[in-house]
Amino acid sequence: MRYIVVDGGVLALEEKLDLLREIEAIIFDCDGTLVDVSTSFPLAGKIITAIYLDQLLGIECRMGVDYDEVFQLMKMLGGFNNIRNIISVILQAIYVELGCPGLVRRDLGPIDLSHYMNRVSWDRSSPKPLENALRWLISSTIPLLGEYVSPGDVEALLDRRAVSLRRLREFRELIGPISPYGSGIMTTLFSELYIGSEGIRRKYGVNPRFYEGPGFIRNERLIIEPEVLEELRKLAPRGLAIFSGKGRWEAEKILSPILHYFDLEASIFTGDNSRREMDKPNPAGLLECCKRLGAKRVLYVGDGGEDYFLVMKARGNNVETCLAAVLTNKYSYAFFTRCSADVILENVNFLPKLFKRP
Repeated sequence: MRYIVVDGGVLALEEKLDLLREIEAIIFDCDGTLVDVSTSFPLAGKIITAIYLDQLLGIECRMGVDYDEVFQLMKMLGGFNNIRNIISVILQAIYVELGCPGLVRRDLGPIDLSHYMNRVSWDRSSPKPLENALRWLISSTIPLLGEYVSPGDVEALLDRRAVSLRRLREFRELIGPISPYGSGIMTTLFSELYIGSEGIRRKYGVNPRFYEGPGFIRNERLIIEPEVLEELRKLAPRGLAIFSGKGRWEAEKILSPILHYFDLEASIFTGDNSRREMDKPNPAGLLECCKRLGAKRVLYVGDGGEDYFLVMKARGNNVETCLAAVLTNKYSYAFFTRCSADVILENVNFLPKLFKRP
């Protein structure tokens, strides 16, 4: 397989060019592709980690750029479409590195966000066991880049490192299920930090359990430009749609300026489905999206490992699927070239260039 330069910032596999000319519809991932989440999701993860260490283990910590690097790497492993899974394995790795200590308490109190915001803008994470845990996650998973790695795979590695498997399992119970809202401590705290207390009241009709204040979703910004979507809509005869792990409420909130470019009846947001049966990389949601669009040749645009495996699994189901992979972190290029993604974009706004070649 050989990449050719279609235009500045756009690579494509030479043998896929004919198929790409026949694309009928374009389906987009949301987080990282349409929306910049670099100042929302990792920040929520850092805050949650600091809260767990502080309130449950009595350990004061600092979160540095090594935490961000782990976040980026986990995103490329294929099995971490749900950000809560990344936070969960980071918490477990730290707990194991600490020696599976006894707990100071088993529940969280009200969260004073300002108290923890001072702990998340450091060059290096501390104390040393936290730094070592993050380094271990990186060194243990980099060799697996290009393979499908699930949260369960990483937890199996942690099981072998834990000095007390019983205590590790108890700690996992204090993390709890990763969905839906209210089912576990961590997922409840994540939702409250992410959409804010007012968002919790509007979306779920209940008062928040831990946090009262604005959510990190307000930090998110649109990446894709409206004129790009206008151009792509003209190029795709069956239209544009979204298939994302984001909840629909959250997606509509941040995407409101550009929602009219997409076929929302064909779009699927799996974040609110507690059974998670359509979560990426399961191809069922993407195939349903294609069916609603009436499209047999589809380009999926995404930025994570789960997006690659999603497209691979969707093939052979009477739909020809290609992946346009957007480079969004330091591990993206290595992953997507190793796996031979059909198209590689330096920026999602370069996508129209793919269709303008001679």
